Amino acid sequence: MDDNRRYYSLDALRGSMMMLGIVLHGSQWYISEPPGGLPVPTDPSTAYVFDVIVHFIHSFRMPLFFVLAGFFTSLLVQKRGLRGTYANRGSRILSPLLVSCLTILPLTMLAMIAFMGSAKFNTFQVLPSMEQINILKAEISAAGMPVDQPSLGHLWFLYYLLYFYLLIPLCMGLVWLLKKADADVGKVIASPLLYIPLVMYSAATLWTFRGGVLFEGFLFVKPHLPALLYYGSFFVFGYVFHNFRQILVTFNHSLNGFLGISVILLPLAIMATASEFAMADVDPQTHAVAVALNACLTWSLIYLFMGLFLRFLDYKSPWILYISNSSYWVYLIHMPVVTTIAWLLLPFDLPALIKFPIVVLVTTLICFSFYHYWIQDSWVSQLLNGVRFNHAWPWQENAASNVAK
Repeated sequence: MDDNRRYYSLDALRGSMMMLGIVLHGSQWYISEPPGGLPVPTDPSTAYVFDVIVHFIHSFRMPLFFVLAGFFTSLLVQKRGLRGTYANRGSRILSPLLVSCLTILPLTMLAMIAFMGSAKFNTFQVLPSMEQINILKAEISAAGMPVDQPSLGHLWFLYYLLYFYLLIPLCMGLVWLLKKADADVGKVIASPLLYIPLVMYSAATLWTFRGGVLFEGFLFVKPHLPALLYYGSFFVFGYVFHNFRQILVTFNHSLNGFLGISVILLPLAIMATASEFAMADVDPQTHAVAVALNACLTWSLIYLFMGLFLRFLDYKSPWILYISNSSYWVYLIHMPVVTTIAWLLLPFDLPALIKFPIVVLVTTLICFSFYHYWIQDSWVSQLLNGVRFNHAWPWQENAASNVAK
């Protein structure tokens, strides 16, 4: 069945997941206990609340983003065909990735080196000495993170999307088989009980990761097969969901239930992951509990946020349109800005609860100001979105609409 609907709610959700990168990457510099897969120096001012924020956002943000990527890829295939989809993804994903690797990524790496060196050695310098860099590399390597591989930083998700697009023919075949197998398969997918096999599958793909969370392996050019399998599964699920859209009703109707489940699971998952990271040796039972709880939490939050946005934000709005169109640029540019602001705040003896909102607020203002005045009507917008925009600020659009009424 052709799908000509504009999914305002899912556009807003996709944009929001990209915007959450500012909060996530701002929080990571103030966590009190860096997880085992993320062995980086932090600001001297820390607070446990940022450990909770990082775990919470990381547990669902990218899985949900890839579900939405698969969903909208299926919609694109329906509208443009396979060849047209690959041409579109080449221009919207591959080209921005290549340009960003030559421009944004070097700035990001410079900012991270400045922050990590300054935080580790209690200095304030852009470039640490070679001796300091070697110490940092040795400590990061000892914690299990490879230091001899080129990293894509926060651009890794574009790189992984390119791999996932190779799965489109397989996704098309899977959808064909599901529709042919049983006329009631749509009811099965729309059932809230689908949550159980989804959790079981995700738990299986999480098994190789310490603490049942994916903090390692996926940032580098060399493909990390466990991470590809884990995140690629969400892309495939999203592709299937678009072809059995009854599940969108389930997301909406089950919102309250998954809100309650998520509230219960979040502290349990955080404690289980922390318990495993605190152990010198792997305990299979502790690992199994952490994996199971985090897989449950991930899908609970996916159901929750899909339902939340479908119920309350599925309408045309200047705010939704602005966020949807600006989020790509904001995500690409936010990382060097977040890290630079955090670095500039290092010398100040302020609580983390004061530094963090400064980082988020200043980064948000810089990213959106650049987008509004210099990016939206430029070749950059043409590169990222395929079109140039001339948006007014959303509150100005609302004011104009009210006057017109």
